[in-house]
Amino acid sequence: TEIGAPSLSCKESRVGMSQGLAELKCSACSGEVERLSSDAKDLEKYLAEIPEWDLIKEGDVPKIQREYRMKNFNVGIEFFGNIRDVAEAEKHHPDLYLEGYQRVTVKIYTHKVQGLTVNDFILAAKIDKLEPKLSKYHKSKAQRKES
Repeated sequence: TEIGAPSLSCKESRVGMSQGLAELKCSACSGEVERLSSDAKDLEKYLAEIPEWDLIKEGDVPKIQREYRMKNFNVGIEFFGNIRDVAEAEKHHPDLYLEGYQRVTVKIYTHKVQGLTVNDFILAAKIDKLEPKLSKYHKSKAQRKES
C-alpha cells in the first residue's frame, strides 16, 4: 500500500492532472462517486496515459479493457495474483478473464455507477506498471491495428 499517495478528487479530475495516474490513489466509492462522460473525446486525457487500453461498451456500460497474451497458463494465473494485490491495495477491483490458457483480458469500470470514474484509470495505470511475462506472440495495441 502506498501510504501518503495523493488521491484525485472529482473536481481535480475535471481540472487536470499534475501527476501521472499511477502515482494517485483510488478514492473510496462510498457516498457520491462522479461518473465520467462516456464520450471518447472527453476521456482522451485519461486514455493518453494508458495507451494500451481500449474504451469499450458492453450494453450501455462504458469500460476500459486491455488484453495480454501470456507466456503460459501459470504466468497468467500469477498475473491475476499481482493484479489482485494492486486491486486490494486500491480497494477497486477489475473483472479478470483467462481464456485459451494464455489470453488474459482485464476490464475495468465502476460497478456502483455502471460507468467509468477516475478510479478506473488510476487502477489501469497501476496495472500497467506490473511487468508480466508475455508470450513472444503478444502484440501491442499498435501492432494489432497494423495487422
